[in-house]
Amino acid sequence: MSNMTCDVSINDGGKVLVLTNSTESIDLHPVWIRERVKTEQIFDFHNNQRLYEPAEIPLDLAVSAANVNPDDELAIEFSDGFKARLSLASIRQELGWETDPEEIPIPKSWDTTLKLEQEFEWKDMDDPVVLHKMLKNFLTYGFCIMQGTQTERNSLIRLAGRFGYVRDTHWGQLFNVEKKINATDSAYTDRALPSHTDNPYREPIPGLQFLHCLKNDVAGGFSTLVDGIAISEQLRREDPEVAQTMEDVNVRFRYEGPAAILVTWGPMIERDHRGIVYKIRLNSKLEYVEARDKATLDKFYAGRKRLYELSNDPKYQISFPFKPGLLLMMDNYRLLHGRTGFDGNSGHRHLQGCYTDHDGVTSLYRQLVNDGKSVAVSREENP
Repeated sequence: MSNMTCDVSINDGGKVLVLTNSTESIDLHPVWIRERVKTEQIFDFHNNQRLYEPAEIPLDLAVSAANVNPDDELAIEFSDGFKARLSLASIRQELGWETDPEEIPIPKSWDTTLKLEQEFEWKDMDDPVVLHKMLKNFLTYGFCIMQGTQTERNSLIRLAGRFGYVRDTHWGQLFNVEKKINATDSAYTDRALPSHTDNPYREPIPGLQFLHCLKNDVAGGFSTLVDGIAISEQLRREDPEVAQTMEDVNVRFRYEGPAAILVTWGPMIERDHRGIVYKIRLNSKLEYVEARDKATLDKFYAGRKRLYELSNDPKYQISFPFKPGLLLMMDNYRLLHGRTGFDGNSGHRHLQGCYTDHDGVTSLYRQLVNDGKSVAVSREENP
């Protein structure tokens, strides 16, 4: 049981329930409380879904009586006669007064001065303790490297499937990153690739990218990673107005190829509901800023230039060689990746890549938090 104690009081004729701890208080709406009641009469504990329509709760609902019992529960009675008991611990967690064990780790920005424990052996992924540690690190820093995977062609479908459903795009379920004649993308050449995020023209943008090395005996071709949160923070430290412009101005991203014409809009830097930078759109080959006044675009172009410089600055960019059996998992919303050039005639460099979405990883993390001893992605019937 939590050490935090709470008191309750009723205000405004029952229209407000005041919940108070030793340092703060909050006004709770009666309908907000009612929607969190879970009893067998109104809640299906098998599928964790309500058995009623919350929109039909009377809008004039009020609290008639409320108190905190010795079991750390809120005992409450509503104006329509309905009585219930609610776990105060769950309410405190939802309010942020206590740590929710299912809460996804807060991202931490990094540069090359931070020592990251991001390498894991694939054979250890069946150990829930190691898997939880790996996912926690991934959610905190945005990437992880797994060594010792099989290197059979198309085995990435199974490997990435451990963490979510592989998305089928116009590139297919898997795409082969190797030098090609008449390449439809710069990735399929031996040229260096500046730091970028993938598929900013797609809606939704793929959340996670996997790159799996099958063969690599070329000279060069090191993979690079940059934390988009870190360079966004640096830009804001240098010039807050320019940084804000990168969040306020929309950019059109367009891909045009033989299989698809894809267009979407969004700012280069985007924050989540917590105010944390969570999405970077940086792909200079595909972006076209909207028409704005000169002063605004002066700031935008300055910000774009600085983000490009920071994303290719050795202070922020780590690099490593792809070796057969190495599997890289990275957050495509947050991390920028690139590649040094290589001599395509010196050998064969063959990576396979695919995309999944964030909810596969976050679901797996929550399952492990809830003592999941054997967790895997499984399909359920679509409602």
